[in-house]
Amino acid sequence: MHTPHMDDSVCCGCHLTPFCIGSEKLRANPEFDSLPVKRRFVVKKNERLIAPNSHFQYLFAIEKGSIKTVQSEADGGELIRGFYFSGEVLGYEAIYSGRYHFTAIALTETHVCMLDYHDFLYYLQSNPELQQHILYLISLQLNVGSYLVSTKADRKLACFLLDLSSRLHRAQMHPEFQLPMSRQDIGNYLRLTAETVSRTFTRLQQNNIISINNKKIGLLKIDVLRQIAEGLTSVE
Repeated sequence: MHTPHMDDSVCCGCHLTPFCIGSEKLRANPEFDSLPVKRRFVVKKNERLIAPNSHFQYLFAIEKGSIKTVQSEADGGELIRGFYFSGEVLGYEAIYSGRYHFTAIALTETHVCMLDYHDFLYYLQSNPELQQHILYLISLQLNVGSYLVSTKADRKLACFLLDLSSRLHRAQMHPEFQLPMSRQDIGNYLRLTAETVSRTFTRLQQNNIISINNKKIGLLKIDVLRQIAEGLTSVE
């Protein structure tokens, strides 16, 4: 478990609605001031937040930054299970088994709030709005990556870009954003080679569907990208 750069102060000003300042209704609840988000720390780029098979005790709320989770395969390779961004919560999967079966690594400098799971359950019992929000976050996370079953590279990448454009900007479609991960990581997550990812990026750019400037992506034709994501059209 990551422990450097610890700051035990309350996360004042954090945008994580269910855990800190919350909605107006949550903020009006005096008990919410003592919610167990007391430990906040920074994970530097490429540092590990969670070690594989470590004991589950905490959920991790990302205040700012991005995290990837990686699982080791039987052949010694590594498979990227997912990406987590500002406002999202990491660690749900470990509740059942009692262990984190993945490695969590920071893609960028990332600010994390650590929530003790057992303390958190106590607050859930008396906060129906918080219960609702947590169920929403879990449901949202379960639906991320549903497009991975597709066999077409352009459809996978289109879905991935649309997904990023909303998640990196708090569920609001944004036509321009910075990729926090490498193309190698994108390929690993989409179950494609890095070469296939690069070729598909190039085809999307040549068709003026997206623009690329280093890691800065612009969605020029969002409607066309949606059609590709839905399998209604493709790029040559």
